Amino acid sequence: MFPAKYRNGAFIAFHGQSPELKKGYLVAFVPFVNNKPSGKWEIFADNFAGVDLVKPTGPIQHRPCGLAQGPDGALYVCDDLGGTIFKISYKPKK
Repeated sequence: MFPAKYRNGAFIAFHGQSPELKKGYLVAFVPFVNNKPSGKWEIFADNFAGVDLVKPTGPIQHRPCGLAQGPDGALYVCDDLGGTIFKISYKPKK
């Protein structure tokens, strides 16, 4: 369902925060080269925390922990903090 750049790699849920990056609570994508992770990753879906992680303004709202691909090609992200399941789908421009 997603563009070709997301076909050869892995989606990863960042369940917590990286103090060095001041980022976390996100879903990243790591492309593969020759069937191995390239080491370069990008943020695919962000802001599950719902707060500024540099200067927190309140409690974390969602914590992504598990990923699954649905039969329709959508990416499902489960949240073990609030019990929410997010569906991420792609609709190409016409």
